[in-house]
Amino acid sequence: MDILDEESKEKILNKWKDMSESDKGHFINQVALALSIWGSGPKGKQIVIDVLDMMSNNGTTTLADFGLFIERLPEDRIRGMKEKIERATLIIEGYRIKHALPSEPHRELF
Repeated sequence: MDILDEESKEKILNKWKDMSESDKGHFINQVALALSIWGSGPKGKQIVIDVLDMMSNNGTTTLADFGLFIERLPEDRIRGMKEKIERATLIIEGYRIKHALPSEPHRELF
């Protein structure tokens, strides 16, 4: 399983520390939904790591944007799981709408 490099880990931890309790809950709920759909085995956990890596390099300011990045995963990272990824994306999109979360990532401007 690929793991995050130290720089990415630090970015994610700093984002976590700066997030509101509400955003932390939304992040946890989206990850839990995703894992319940595509599985919590090694492949499922790797996809979560891949999404977090993408987020750490994208400039997003909150991990609550997790659901917005799932569909942006490269084909080679989701090989054999495309249907489950698409299903997770739809369900998490419904979650985001229900909780009035934005449809675009929060980004650092500077």
